[in-house]
Amino acid sequence: ALSALAAHRSRLRVHRDFSVIALVANWSEKEEWRKRESAKKLLQGAEARARVLGYSLQYFWAREQGVTSRRFADILINRGIRGLILAPFENPTERFDLPWDQFSVVSIERPFHYTNFNHVVPNYYADMLLAWEKLWEFGYRRIGLVLDADLANRVAHQWEAAHSFEQTRRGNGELSVPILIMEEGMSSKNILVWLKTHKPEVVISRSENVYHEMLSLGYKVPEEIGYVSLNIVDDVPGVSGIYQLRDIMGEVAVDMLNSLMLVSHRGPVKASIGAQVDGVWRNGKTVFTEFKSPKA
Repeated sequence: ALSALAAHRSRLRVHRDFSVIALVANWSEKEEWRKRESAKKLLQGAEARARVLGYSLQYFWAREQGVTSRRFADILINRGIRGLILAPFENPTERFDLPWDQFSVVSIERPFHYTNFNHVVPNYYADMLLAWEKLWEFGYRRIGLVLDADLANRVAHQWEAAHSFEQTRRGNGELSVPILIMEEGMSSKNILVWLKTHKPEVVISRSENVYHEMLSLGYKVPEEIGYVSLNIVDDVPGVSGIYQLRDIMGEVAVDMLNSLMLVSHRGPVKASIGAQVDGVWRNGKTVFTEFKSPKA
């Protein structure tokens, strides 16, 4: 009984001393990340899970009033904050240099220069496989993929890898539509040439710009061409595609951080552990669930 009481008091001390978890965004504009629907859902999930574990989750913008990274770290330390969840970086290749050995850290997504932190990411590869499974089931055969180059790089080209795998696995052969990567300086003209040249029956993408571009080019969706989003939360309302469970990602991030804080682990880990959260399919209004492909 005494040992159980001691353990209970020990847990209470951890929560009393480090009762605040900071969710930190280092974007150039204060609300640029937090205003996104995916961010709102992630925050909701993280806040709810933090309350269950006895923490308070607070949002911090690391560039408030133009402070330096060193000054920002001092603010956190002076407030007794030792647990950080890093919001997705605006640019995954940028640097955000804090005295990491002062904090327990979990990142949302995986910044290129900070891979030695435990992290939570959408299961990009599995999400693309699911999109293909649904489209094939609905009857689509000429399935195209359009991605912005920076986004393809952010997800470590996993969407492209899964797409190419499905083309090969399903023996797509002559039906295969080349992937269109939108590099800087490319425009709707490039999309139009790609659409007219390869004639996809449905386009998978991640940016609402692609959907609007197809409409502006005169295509009727889904009557003339289908559209599937790899993240419907941040896309046009009502689109078909993958619903990323960002609230679950927030919950998992808090659980991972809690496990580090309970053993007072600070700084990078020897071997980072990553949790992948599978998305789910939503039918939406931009594909037909029964499609008669002339190529079937």
